[in-house]
Amino acid sequence: MTVTNNEFSYEAYTTTTGGSTDLYDKYSIHKSDVAVKPVQNAKATVADGGKITLTWDAPASGAPVSGYRIYEQNDLISANWTLSVPNTEGQTSYSYTVENTNPNQTYQFVIKAVSDRTNSEAKIASTDSIKKVTVTFNGDPVSAKGFTWYTALKSSGSDLQVVENTGVTPDFTKAAEFTGRSAVSRNSKDELVHKAEASGLKADTKYYFRVGDKALGLWSAVGTFETAAKTGAFTFIDLADTQAKTEDEAILSGETMAKALTTFPNAEFVAINGDIVDTGTNESQWNWLLGHSQETLLNTTIVPVAGNHEDKANAFYEHYNIKEAAGSPTETGAYYSYDYSNAHFVVLNTNENSDEYANFSKAQLDWMKADVKAAKAAGAKWIIVAMHKGPYTTSNHATDKDIMGANGERAKVAPMMAELGIDLVLQGHDHIYARTKPIKADGTAADTVKIKESFNGQTVEYTVNPDGTIYLIPATAGAKVYYKNMKKELGDAYYNLFEVANENTAAKYGADPSDATRPMRGQVQTFVGITVDAGKLTAVSYEIDQNVNEAKPYVLEEFGIVKGDENGGVTPTPTTAPTTAPTTAPTTAPTTAPTTAPTTAPTTAPTTKPTATPTPTVAPTATPAPTTAPSPTATPVSKPSLTDTSNHWAAAVIEKAVAAGFVSGYPDDTFRPNQKVNRVEFITMLARALQLPENGDTSSFKDSAKIPAWAKSFVAQAVSLQIISGYDDGTFRPTQELTRTELAVMVVRALGITVDPKATLTFNDAKDVPAWAVPYIAAAAKSGLVNGVGQNKFAPNQKATRAEAVTIILALLEKGQK
Repeated sequence: MTVTNNEFSYEAYTTTTGGSTDLYDKYSIHKSDVAVKPVQNAKATVADGGKITLTWDAPASGAPVSGYRIYEQNDLISANWTLSVPNTEGQTSYSYTVENTNPNQTYQFVIKAVSDRTNSEAKIASTDSIKKVTVTFNGDPVSAKGFTWYTALKSSGSDLQVVENTGVTPDFTKAAEFTGRSAVSRNSKDELVHKAEASGLKADTKYYFRVGDKALGLWSAVGTFETAAKTGAFTFIDLADTQAKTEDEAILSGETMAKALTTFPNAEFVAINGDIVDTGTNESQWNWLLGHSQETLLNTTIVPVAGNHEDKANAFYEHYNIKEAAGSPTETGAYYSYDYSNAHFVVLNTNENSDEYANFSKAQLDWMKADVKAAKAAGAKWIIVAMHKGPYTTSNHATDKDIMGANGERAKVAPMMAELGIDLVLQGHDHIYARTKPIKADGTAADTVKIKESFNGQTVEYTVNPDGTIYLIPATAGAKVYYKNMKKELGDAYYNLFEVANENTAAKYGADPSDATRPMRGQVQTFVGITVDAGKLTAVSYEIDQNVNEAKPYVLEEFGIVKGDENGGVTPTPTTAPTTAPTTAPTTAPTTAPTTAPTTAPTTAPTTKPTATPTPTVAPTATPAPTTAPSPTATPVSKPSLTDTSNHWAAAVIEKAVAAGFVSGYPDDTFRPNQKVNRVEFITMLARALQLPENGDTSSFKDSAKIPAWAKSFVAQAVSLQIISGYDDGTFRPTQELTRTELAVMVVRALGITVDPKATLTFNDAKDVPAWAVPYIAAAAKSGLVNGVGQNKFAPNQKATRAEAVTIILALLEKGQK
């Protein structure tokens, strides 16, 4: 036997009669510091005929895998049943079908990656899955969250595990654990609905979580959430009426939520202004919406509002773990409130009724009055109300009796809003976009003072200290839309109360074949991003037209409110007329790639791209950072005047980058923020921003002649510092477009950040990241240099844009100064 630091080995021999000695057996065990990582995305899918198909993905990193060991946790197939699946070089996804199983039995398959004789952590693939997971506010958003999920009846455990997100793979053995409760669903008698709360959390902190049944080893996919900061600016998303008559329409609504969170990746919660499904007592519709939105819902917090389509049998309340007003009924919905930074949010239930108040009980409105007064006394700067049926909309329901009748909302509830000093009311129900002027208690529009200010590079018109309540309805996030209401009961006097009261954008597509009184279903969706920052509230509304610009969101309008003396630290410029929203959607897509090059880039782009992108020859290693990191405001130039960035998410960053002098616009005064950036363009920006020393040579590359003269010195600098390198075939490929992975790697190298070769990624698409780049992206994410693109995805293979390039460079400069 031989024992070393890393190996134990032995050899066994036999001696035969006559004295000969022969080797009988030999065995060795190697010790490695590189752990075997677990498999990813383990699933068990039940099919007809007693078949269960197991699927899983190979680990993205860690020790080399020789195969996979699988067994059923409870020996339900047969005693000691187990199987091995060999690893295939280059294969990342695997499957195995188990036959002759009992369709009425729940199976728990354990899948482990194997490296020699070492097994990874087990991953469970269960035929009983965790479904319809939602995260909501329950208690103080600074320190608590509520969770709801559904399982089969066999899974009675209601376990919640929460662990702080430190940028590495969550270790749930160190998680805080909470126990909830369960009950049979009123909608679905074959399911249990589980609810649990996490409390005692840190403020302004990101967490991972999972829910499930600890005893069964059955867990949901890992989700993320963030607790509220006690003070400071925040952004949230508002949308309405995700209801769907078909599963395809539910997919559409799910896509709207996903696009909203991609557009506002830092949004801290999503408010849905009611009619979440079309028929609340039809559980299939909840399965459609929550199922197809599950990845989104696992990574955000929902503020649900009860709509009239989920007003029976506790259908709304069952699906969300919210802290309703004490002693209030929940059969038709729920009303509740919460604080977030300096704002107080009130969520109403318009499914109650009384003789005195249509859509409301007296108890609910009495509660609202007391709640708002208490919030103001506690120092709330903003009061925002979310409700489904609202008093000021512009489509079918604007003339309904419960809205404009003697005891309707417009006569009875709207005056209360003004008297209580409600700043903004978010509505649903009427499936059209509209926004009012400030409405006073007497039902008239208040005179206003307006200013124009810049917000993220966009010019936004703000109403200053409005003497009344502003009402907004964000059309629909789903398929159903309505025409503008032209009944004489409304007339000019009513529509003069509105800043925006256009015909529905979807009207241009004609009447819906199934209902000629409504525009074509499914063509246009809307959402709004709202930022509250001290005494300023800014809203940017987006539309999605399924027939325009590949169904990418575009800005519909912007507006804001300024309260008190806080106006962002700028001198306001009063305006005399409101900015109106566009009446129709864009008819063409955004600016495409340029026909001429920028002053700092090559004159033409390559007409074709290589079929493969080999790994650079230089292995990923940390490199020295530049000796100095200049301020983003270094090398000031005259204030840029770009014509295509005002509505872009990176407008403010682009303006700052151009002012810093490391990038410029095009001769036609455009920046083309969505244009893809290539290798020499990015290296030029980076070298200029970091003021790299001039040294190095590019002549060693076979395609050196293709490197533009204006870029040669910058490329040489970056190569000499090992920020970038050539390819295995000796080429540099200057005009090859960069992926987000490559961009992140270069920035980490430029800053000289030490990378951890054992690092792992927690993005949902981590398996798509090349193994050599994992430590770099992990370091960039941990340092705050890069973020995901929404829904906890990194999109490693997505081509990087000019906007993303300048954003990451500015983040690098700011980090270099710290």
